[in-house]
Amino acid sequence: MHKWISADKLITEWENQIINEPFVFTRFGYEDDEFDNVPAVIPRFTFYLQARMKPVLDYCKELKEEQSLPDLRGQVEGLNKERIEET
Repeated sequence: MHKWISADKLITEWENQIINEPFVFTRFGYEDDEFDNVPAVIPRFTFYLQARMKPVLDYCKELKEEQSLPDLRGQVEGLNKERIEET
């Protein structure tokens, strides 16, 4: 059963939660009874946001892995070479 905690303590705990790897999607864990007395729109919207964020994070992670500093430096040097050759 859900243990009741003061709102101040909960908010402080939620604001200070640690997100280990921002580019790795981790499903949010919860207890079923945490949704007791909550209007259905709130959990429904929360699950909607969670479903929408997963592809965004996957895309960001893909970009992060593809765009290392040496790769970006090589792209810029290539663009500079092309510009010099055109002149």
